[in-house]
Amino acid sequence: MGRLCVDIGDGELEAVIAGDGWPTVIFENGLATPLEEWDAVVSPIAQRARTLRYDHRYAPRELAMPVRSISDVLADLEKLLAVLAPKPPYVFVGHSWGGVVARLYAHAHPQEVVGLVFVDATHEAIDSSVLSVLPSMYSLMMLLGRANFVRRSLIRQLCPANAPPAYRSRIEQRLEDPTAWPMGIRTARAEAAAIRPALSRLRRECPDLPPIPTHVLTAAAVKTKSAQAARNGWKASVAKAATTARYTEIANSGHYLPFDAPDAVVNSIVGVLDALAPR
Repeated sequence: MGRLCVDIGDGELEAVIAGDGWPTVIFENGLATPLEEWDAVVSPIAQRARTLRYDHRYAPRELAMPVRSISDVLADLEKLLAVLAPKPPYVFVGHSWGGVVARLYAHAHPQEVVGLVFVDATHEAIDSSVLSVLPSMYSLMMLLGRANFVRRSLIRQLCPANAPPAYRSRIEQRLEDPTAWPMGIRTARAEAAAIRPALSRLRRECPDLPPIPTHVLTAAAVKTKSAQAARNGWKASVAKAATTARYTEIANSGHYLPFDAPDAVVNSIVGVLDALAPR
């Protein structure tokens, strides 16, 4: 099925459904990352289950966008599922910030979510004060991005050589269009402001992983302090989850595991699907 523009009542979300079967696998993108980031992963999964990918709400083309709280993001997802009507249960696959969205949705709807896969996902163990500068960083990018050479540099950073062609095309389209790239920056800035309070909510409401099949993948090649703190946090979370969770550190992979190690992501999803009891 092609890209859908789904009316959720107070806005529209773009989504793609592929495959058929049980359960529905829902992919949660990283911050400001389009759904095409999963292109190298979805096809094998869609051969055995229904898959749903979607983009978070975009900022208006010409207007500022208020902060998008995690409650806003979750409400959009709930509305999307109500319109598209894929019946639970669901397996969530979350990359980066998308892992936070997946965990909080699973906490809010434990009867619906039967499996989780975290793909170098953000963990509350990181020093969230670092995240406080993200909105300002995106504001600076808005100013600097007026220069063509800056936008070209962003394309090189966001589109590694192994990125799926459709993903590269979408990023290039966003950054080369003088009216579209400010919209993308405003979208990222509005949602980035929600990350720090979302991590506080994780610590407060659901510090433990749910007792369902879970696989955590992390990228060993990312050497920042925040990345190491996230890896340590995930190891501790998996250890507490005992028999229901697995942890795998992927050597030589950067943060974009769906590009660098798509087979590992596919295998982790398949492993969770295999662990589920039949209907």
